[in-house]
Amino acid sequence: MVGVKDMARSAQFYDIILGIVSAKRMMENEKFVLWNDSTGQASFAICIPFNGNEATIGNGSMIAFALENNEMVHKIYDCAIEAGATCEGPPGTRSGDYYICYFRDFDGNKLAAYHYPHEDHL
Repeated sequence: MVGVKDMARSAQFYDIILGIVSAKRMMENEKFVLWNDSTGQASFAICIPFNGNEATIGNGSMIAFALENNEMVHKIYDCAIEAGATCEGPPGTRSGDYYICYFRDFDGNKLAAYHYPHEDHL
């Protein structure tokens, strides 16, 4: 879960990004939206902070989405940037054969999408 300032704008952004991996809104109210792809994978959510303070980013925090192939990494990155995200690192191979991209949402939350082609990945 990440905190956001504008629920409607952020929910629309994540509908686009998470729709690429077939995740759909599974729960929501005016301060919370949760997506899941119904396959037993982890859920992702956004919220207006419960304490009433403005949402802030975590220093050193990042959410990473595991994807099936490099093409999906490109697709999520391209859609995220087109939808208004900022680039933190374009798709490419990084340490340990990870094919990964980095971007930030409207609120500065850092996200990554990656493909790791080896069986030793848990």
